[in-house]
Amino acid sequence: MKRFWITLLKIYLFWLIFFAIGRTIFLCVYHHLLVGIDFSEILKTYIAAWRLDTAMACYFCVLPIILSALQLCIKGKILFHLQMIVCGIELLFANLVLFGEIGVYKEWLTKLNYKIFLYLKHPTEIVQSVNSVELLLFFVGIAVLMGASLWVYRRWVLKPEITCINKKFLKIPLCFCLSALLCFLGMRGGFDAIPITQSAACFSRHTILNDAAVNPDFNLIMHFINFKSVDKNKFHFMDNEQAEAVFKQIHFTEKDSNINILKTNNINIVIILLESWSADLVDDLTGRNDSITPNFQKLEKEGILFTNMYANGHRSQQAVCSILSGFPSVPIFDITDNQEKYIHLPSLTQPLQQNGYATSFYFGGNLDYGNIRAFLLHCNFDKIVESKDLPKKLPRGKLGIPDQYMTDIHLNSLTETQQPFFSVWFTVSTHSPYDYPKNTPQVQNENLANFTYLNSAKYCDYWLGKYFEKVRQEPWYENTLFILVGDHGHPTHLQQESAMNFNYQRVPMLWFGEVLKDEYKGSVNSDICSHIDLAKTILSQLNINNENFLFGRNIYNAHHQQFAFFEALEGFGYKIPQGSIVQFNTESTFIQNFEGDSLYFDIVKQQGEAFLQYLYQTYMDY
Repeated sequence: MKRFWITLLKIYLFWLIFFAIGRTIFLCVYHHLLVGIDFSEILKTYIAAWRLDTAMACYFCVLPIILSALQLCIKGKILFHLQMIVCGIELLFANLVLFGEIGVYKEWLTKLNYKIFLYLKHPTEIVQSVNSVELLLFFVGIAVLMGASLWVYRRWVLKPEITCINKKFLKIPLCFCLSALLCFLGMRGGFDAIPITQSAACFSRHTILNDAAVNPDFNLIMHFINFKSVDKNKFHFMDNEQAEAVFKQIHFTEKDSNINILKTNNINIVIILLESWSADLVDDLTGRNDSITPNFQKLEKEGILFTNMYANGHRSQQAVCSILSGFPSVPIFDITDNQEKYIHLPSLTQPLQQNGYATSFYFGGNLDYGNIRAFLLHCNFDKIVESKDLPKKLPRGKLGIPDQYMTDIHLNSLTETQQPFFSVWFTVSTHSPYDYPKNTPQVQNENLANFTYLNSAKYCDYWLGKYFEKVRQEPWYENTLFILVGDHGHPTHLQQESAMNFNYQRVPMLWFGEVLKDEYKGSVNSDICSHIDLAKTILSQLNINNENFLFGRNIYNAHHQQFAFFEALEGFGYKIPQGSIVQFNTESTFIQNFEGDSLYFDIVKQQGEAFLQYLYQTYMDY
C-alpha cells in the first residue's frame, strides 16, 4: 500500500514539474515581453501558478488513481501498460495545448481559448498561415518534451511497480476513497465555498505574467465548457444593420445637456456595492414600514434616492463588470470569465487615473468567484484587497470577513490614501449562508419569509450606520461622494417567485455626501436607469470624457432616453417609461410578461430585441 501512495505523489509531482517546464518555455519564447519586469516578480509566476497547476494535475490523476487501485488487487503487466497509455494521451493533449498556446500568443496576445476549436474545423488554413520553421518547431517541441516526459514517467514515476496486497477488501477501498477525496479537493481548489477559477493564478499588473501563471490546460477546458457555442449570434431577430440603427436610436441624444448636481468636480468617489440588496429592503422603495434598513433610510435625507435603478444581471461578477465597464450582462455567458473578451472593455478606473485618482477595491471574501480578480487586474486598480490579504486573526465566515470588520479596514485605508481617490467596497454578509455575527438588532417580525436574509441585511445596514458615523469625522468626508448600490436582486419577504422580472431586478441606489448641491439633498430621482449608466454618469459629473462607454447613458442628461436592460437566461428584460417586456426564450419568441400601454408593445419588443442582438454581436466580435 505504501507504493500506492508514493506512486500517486510521484504522478502529482510529475505534472507540477511538467507545467513548470512548459511555463519556462513560454516565458523564454516571449522574453521580450518581460523587459522592465523585476526578476523576483517573474519568479512569483511559479508560486501563483501552484493552485491551478494542482487542480489540473488532479484532473490528470483521476484515471491513474483508478488504475493504481486496481493494481493492488490484480496481478500482471496489463495495468502498467494501461498507465503508460493514459499518460501518453494526457501528455499529447498537454503538449498540443502548450505549444499551440506558444504559437498563437504572438498573434492573439491572449491564452489559447475556445476559438481554436473553430479554427480546427479548417486545419488547412492553420497550416497555410504558419511558416515552415514555426511548424517544424511546433512538432519538434512536442516530440522532444513528450518523449522525455514519457521516459521519466516510465522510469521514475511507475517504478517500483505497485504490487498486489493481502486483505485487499479492506485496504483497497480505503486507498481508493481517500485518494479520490484528495483528488476531488485538489480539482476544486480546496475547502473554499467557491471552486477554483483562473483568477486564482492572477497576481500581477503585467498581463504576460498572469497569462504564464494560468494553467493552459485548465484554461482551455474551462473555455470549451463555457464558450463552445458562441460561434454564431443566436439572438438574431432582424438584419444587423437594422439592429444597429435601432440601438443608435435608443442612445440618440437631441443635445448634450448635463445637469450638474455636484458643488465641485474635484472630489473623491466611494462606491459601496451592497451584496444581494433588493429594493424590497428599503421602506421608501416599497411604501411599507418593515424597518429592515433604518440607517440607509437616514442617509436618504441627505442624499439622492434612485427609485428605478435595475441590475443588469443576477450575479455579483455581472454587477462588477456592468458598473466598472458599462457593459451589460450577456445571456448564457459571463464576460468576466473570458479574458479574450473583457480586455476590450473600458474601465471607469482608467479615465479617473488619468485625472490623478488613486484607485482601490476592497472585498471581505474571495475574488476567485466569477473570475473577478482577473477582471479587476484588467481594470488596473492600484490596490486590490480581499480576505487572503487581511490579518488571519480577523473573524471569518464561510465566505469571508463579516462587514463589521471591513468597515474599519476600508475607512482606515481611505484615510491613508492620497486624494483624490476612487474606491469600491463590496460587502459580503448578505450572501448565503448568512454566517454574520449575531450581535446586532434583529428583524422583529419572525414570520416574514426569508427571515435569515432580512436579518443579514439589517446587520449590514447597522454597520453601514457605524461606518458613516466614523466617516463624518474624517477630514476628507466633506469632499467625497458616496454611492451605495445593490449588486443584484434576491428573494425577499415580498417576492419569492422567478428572478426574471423587473421587480426582482430593482435594487436600491443612493448618492450621498456633502459634495451634493443643497437642492438635491433629500431628493428622489425616478428615472429608469441601470448599472451600465453609472460609469457614464459619474464621468459626466466630473467633466471627464465618457465616449468609450457605449451601452449606458448619462442619467443626468435630460435629453437621453430612459431604458433598462437585463439578461434573462436565454432572453432579456427591457423597460422604458411606456412599458416593460421579459422574454425568456428568444428562439420560441415566448413572451413571459409585458406591462404597460399595449400601444407601445411593438416598440418595446423591437428595442429590446435590437439591444440584445447588438450587444451579443459586440460580445462575439471582441
